Amino acid sequence: MSEKEAKRVYVVEQVLAGKITVRQAAELLELSERQVFRLKGGMKKEGVAALAHKNRGRKPNHAVPQEVRSLVVSLAAGPFQEASCQHMSELLAEFHNISLSPKNY
Repeated sequence: MSEKEAKRVYVVEQVLAGKITVRQAAELLELSERQVFRLKGGMKKEGVAALAHKNRGRKPNHAVPQEVRSLVVSLAAGPFQEASCQHMSELLAEFHNISLSPKNY
């Protein structure tokens, strides 16, 4: 659990115990009151697990597959060594049918 999540757990527990108000919790967590109500409800239903990010440990849908990444790295270190990012993107599209943004390098 990250430091941010630990702080959320502590503050939401304080709200559930009635020691601080939702407004105070919102200020402490730099969230809206609506978000604190959402966190509070989630913690009542699911416990502490509700406050953790739901995508933790999952690979992003837009991630470049490892085999493509390895190929691009080997090409960048070898035959395309002198190419700029933009030129590398164009070469990959033309010769290897790999469509990557120049900003991915």
